[in-house]
Amino acid sequence: MEKSTNHQFYIGSAGWEHPQWEGCFYPDGMPPEWRLTFYNTAFPCVYLAYEEWSGRDLQTLSAWVEDTLERFRFVLESNPAGLSDGDKARLEVLAPRIDPVDGQVVWLEGKPDLKRLAGELNRLAGRTGPVYLISRDHDLDAMNQVKILLEIMGG
Repeated sequence: MEKSTNHQFYIGSAGWEHPQWEGCFYPDGMPPEWRLTFYNTAFPCVYLAYEEWSGRDLQTLSAWVEDTLERFRFVLESNPAGLSDGDKARLEVLAPRIDPVDGQVVWLEGKPDLKRLAGELNRLAGRTGPVYLISRDHDLDAMNQVKILLEIMGG
């Protein structure tokens, strides 16, 4: 969601596979392999811990890129031990969905104080690079509130 000519805000969750989303976010009976495609139509980014993306084969990662919209972004935890050759190959496959400029992650937990968050976002809007608002607890209601806030703020 564009805030200015050089700044974007993204709302998403840590991961897209959450049992509590079945039947309320994901339609009943939706195959797991369709969930990322469905998720990316509602939220423009997802955070993945290193363990979640580093063990995937290149074909799976390529499918993730193909299954997501051009605007969608993967926010990836880095390898604490440094990048391996396998990590570099995986990042190359995911490159179309990773911002080339390091972004800032703002962690969301529980019900957000929207007034405080709006002030923080206004402060961050003066900086360059993307800001990723990531729900740690996967609270869909809270994520949707933040999504509406971003739209009101001009996103």
